[in-house]
Amino acid sequence: MLPALSALRPPGEPTRRLTVGVFPGSGLVHLHHAIQSGYFQHAGLEVNLVQVASSDQQMAGWNDDDYDIMHTSPDHLLRALLKRDPVAVRAEGMGELAVHRRPGNPLPTDRWAVDNARSAFAFVLRAVLADVAGSPVTDDQLVPVGGTLQRFRALPTNAVDGTTLHPPFDVLAAEQGFPRVGGHLQVAPDLITNVVVTPRETATAWHTRAYAEVCRMSTEELLSSGAPGIEAALLRHGLPEAAVRAAAPGLLGSAGLSTSPEVTLRGIEAVAGLRRRFDPHWQPACPLTSLIGPGQGN
Repeated sequence: MLPALSALRPPGEPTRRLTVGVFPGSGLVHLHHAIQSGYFQHAGLEVNLVQVASSDQQMAGWNDDDYDIMHTSPDHLLRALLKRDPVAVRAEGMGELAVHRRPGNPLPTDRWAVDNARSAFAFVLRAVLADVAGSPVTDDQLVPVGGTLQRFRALPTNAVDGTTLHPPFDVLAAEQGFPRVGGHLQVAPDLITNVVVTPRETATAWHTRAYAEVCRMSTEELLSSGAPGIEAALLRHGLPEAAVRAAAPGLLGSAGLSTSPEVTLRGIEAVAGLRRRFDPHWQPACPLTSLIGPGQGN
């Protein structure tokens, strides 16, 4: 693999430093594996991952030019809040987005933790509760808490009754007495849950193409290694053993690392459809195809 990675950098090009804005979670295992294995380095890239605690923080960092690249929900591209003309150059999976609640049926008085009440994770929550649980929620039941880690930590405090999670937080929540209500594959199976975003002006630059190729190769290597390889990579990154054990099944599922890397119009339309359902006045500020980077399945 290493000779192929070395060929990704044009002759004479210096090492390119990239700052990447990410959320914490096991869905980044391919990035950690690539860093630990030296794959980015051999491709001529010096990658610095910067973790954020909320979508608002991530979008602010993007607009302030803090990141060269970010891994984020494609729904953020639809909100017309991102500057620097972002495009999605790769699709990724983090496992199914699943709604978990304390034991018992959802109630009209429930309080549901969200990152942002107008974000895709909140829309998934609302769709699951309406379509699977038959218990629609109103805006005043949504409590902005932060990213998945922050929402997971809020569950045992009794500040909220449930939230949307992904691996490993979904399994850990169930083990702590917050059973699953339903997931996004039941209500929006075509939904793209995560994309790699770059400024349009650098979408075809060598370092962007090299970054995406390293992500692909690292992901394929992990998939071929199965659960043992994924667990070993997460342990090397420092995740606790309980989280590692909980993460592997979701990452190997249909919404996990096996997700096609192509950003398709069908997938973006599913994201837009979910937003339109719960934000009926929303209209895209530009054609959805313009949000898809060159060389993708649009």
